[in-house]
Amino acid sequence: MTELYLGLDAGNSKTVALVADADGSVVGWGRAGVGDIYGLTGARSAGEQVVLAVRSALAVAGADPSSVVSAAFRLAGVDWDEDREFWEELLDDELPEITHRTVRNDGFALLRWGQPDGVGVAVTAGTGPAVAARGPAGEFAGSWWIHDDLGGVAMGRAAFKAVMSAHVGFTPPTTLTDRLVAHEKVADAEELLWQYTRRVEPRDFHHLKSAARIVLAEAEAGDDAAARIVSDHAHAFARYAELAARRVGLSGEADVPVVLGGSLLTSSMSIFRDAVTRYVAELIPGARVASLGGSPAAGALLDALAEGGVPITDALRGTVMASPIPPDLFVT
Repeated sequence: MTELYLGLDAGNSKTVALVADADGSVVGWGRAGVGDIYGLTGARSAGEQVVLAVRSALAVAGADPSSVVSAAFRLAGVDWDEDREFWEELLDDELPEITHRTVRNDGFALLRWGQPDGVGVAVTAGTGPAVAARGPAGEFAGSWWIHDDLGGVAMGRAAFKAVMSAHVGFTPPTTLTDRLVAHEKVADAEELLWQYTRRVEPRDFHHLKSAARIVLAEAEAGDDAAARIVSDHAHAFARYAELAARRVGLSGEADVPVVLGGSLLTSSMSIFRDAVTRYVAELIPGARVASLGGSPAAGALLDALAEGGVPITDALRGTVMASPIPPDLFVT
């Protein structure tokens, strides 16, 4: 029986599971829905989605759970001890064959893309935010310490507020108005406001996560309102990166790996990534910033391999990245 390794990344848009052999060749993959127990669909649904993603990945690999010798579950919403206990109990019930596993916050999924031992800081900007670090003083996940409204949904909401502020004359006109009106398929800013605040079946602000890309585009085009949103979010993420580095004893180190990941930070539009990099360099003088080399799910897979005793080499990481994984698996 081939020994397999399972990495899973669960967030507020999707859950992705990858299965690989000891060489790092990905042989199975699965995708399901929201896997955050604090998410809109609730804990029960999150558990179902995680199990579905695992079983789907194993089905593609032509394997069963007993083939998995090491698994790394990196899950949004693993913030407190009771959250980890929830998952441990659920996995004991639903996937009891997978006995060698770890359960951590999804922020940890990126760390081994920085360096093989997983030491450093990881910053994720996707639908929501995640910041995590590992260092000589242990591990730290930002979790509820992240009290700023950050990530794709937050950036979309900030665009909405900027449009409304400009519409009533509090701030200068912004190109975000025409872009957001078109994106939401409404006539003007007033109808946009009504759609999101009406009494009967208002639109959910979570829907605005896709507007984050509009903010990046308009910021790159020179719109002041969009540029302020990008700068404010970038500075906030950098502050949490510095907090994470400090909490794990990496402050003052000459070389601090900082990995950037998530759809906003790996976008083809570099303005947000460049701003985060600049602020991180100011707040963590020893930072060595790198954009994500692979997906968070692939990072979780690297954790599973390392925790299963497989040395993480550049060649192995290259094999993981080069595996023929369907690209739409990661589309948000």
